[in-house]
Amino acid sequence: MTDGDRRLTVLATATAANFGQFGARVVVSPFVLAVAIDFGVTKGGVGTGLTFMWAAFALTQYPSGVLADRYGERRVMLTSMALTVAGSLLVALSPSFPAFVLATVALGGGAGLYFSVGTALLARRFENRGRALGLHSAGGPAAGLVLPVAATAVAARYDWRAGVATGAVVAAIAFCLVALFVGETPPAKPDVSVRTQLRPENAFALLRQPGVAYTAVVATLGMYVFQSFTSFFPTFLREYHGFGEREASLAFGVAFVLIAVGLPLVGNAADRFGTRAGLIGPFLGTAVGFSTLLVAPTRPAVYAGVVVLGLAMTWGGPLQSRFMSQFPDEDQASGFGVVRTVFVLLGSVGNAVTGVLAGRVGWPAAFGVVVALLLVAAGLVARTGDQKE
Repeated sequence: MTDGDRRLTVLATATAANFGQFGARVVVSPFVLAVAIDFGVTKGGVGTGLTFMWAAFALTQYPSGVLADRYGERRVMLTSMALTVAGSLLVALSPSFPAFVLATVALGGGAGLYFSVGTALLARRFENRGRALGLHSAGGPAAGLVLPVAATAVAARYDWRAGVATGAVVAAIAFCLVALFVGETPPAKPDVSVRTQLRPENAFALLRQPGVAYTAVVATLGMYVFQSFTSFFPTFLREYHGFGEREASLAFGVAFVLIAVGLPLVGNAADRFGTRAGLIGPFLGTAVGFSTLLVAPTRPAVYAGVVVLGLAMTWGGPLQSRFMSQFPDEDQASGFGVVRTVFVLLGSVGNAVTGVLAGRVGWPAAFGVVVALLLVAAGLVARTGDQKE
C-alpha cells in the first residue's frame, strides 16, 4: 500500500469514527418529545439535559488532545468509541429523567474525546487541510442523514429507547474500524506528563493569542447555531409546520446529507480562495435558510428552506483549517482541544436557550436569535484579514 493509499484509508476510517460519535448523539434529537412525555418534563427540561451532554462533550476536548500528545491518537480514538458505546446504552436504559441526564453526560464525555484527536491526526497527514478536514467533518452530517431516519423506524416498531440504542451499534462498528485500519500513532510529546500539559496557564497562553481568541468567538456563535439545529430541528418542524415524526426525520436527514456533500466542497474552496470566503458565505446562507423556514407558507417553501440550510451549514472545514494554521505541529492536538473545549462549551448554551425560548415565547423568537448570531458571525469574519492556507 502506497503512502497515498494509507492516508486515504486513515481519512476514511476517521470519517467513519466521526460518523459513529456524532450519530450516537444525534439519534437522541428525534425523541425530544417522546422523552419529555415519558419522564413528565418539558422541552426546555430535555434541552437543558442536552446542554449537559454538549458541555461534557466540550470539556473532554482539551484532555483528549493532551492524552493524544502523550499516548498517541489511536489509543484515544479507541477509548472514545468504547465510551460512546457505553454512554449510548446508558441513555437507552435510563429509568428516570435524572438518570437520563447523567447518561447523556457520559455519552457526551466519551464522544468528546474523539474529534480534536481525529482532526489533528489528519492535519499532519494532508497538505490540503480544508478538503481533508471537510471530508472528515462530513461524517457527522452523514450520520445525521442516516441515523435519525433509521432510529425513528426502529422506535416506531419498539420505542424511543430502541431508537437511541442504534447509536451504540454504529459506535461499536466505528471502534472495530479504528482498531483494524489505524496503525499505531507515535505520540507528539511522549516525555511530557499529562498533568503538566493540563495546567490552566498552558490553555490561557493559547487563548491569549489574538487570532486564536477571535476565531474562537466566531466558532462559539457557529456552535450555538449548530447545536440548536441538531437538538431541535425535528421538533421545530413538527410543532411549527405540522410535520409527522417520520417526515420531520426525513427533512432532518435531507439537511444533513446536503451538509455532508457541501462540507468538502466548501473546504476545497477555502483551500483555494482563503478561509474568510469559506466562512462568510455559509454563515449568511444559513441565516437565509432559517429565515425562509420561519416565514414559509407552504410545504414546498419549507423544503426549499431545508435545502438552503443544508447547503449553507458547511463552515466546519474552513473553521478547523483556520484554527490549525495558528498552532505549531506539535501543539495541534492539544491546541485544537483547548479551543474546542471553549467554543463547544459556550455554544452548548444554545440547547437550553433555544428550548426555553421555543417553549415560552415561540419558535420565531428561538430561531430569530439563531439568525441574529449568524449575521454577527459573518460580520466578525468580514472584519478580519484573510487566511489562505
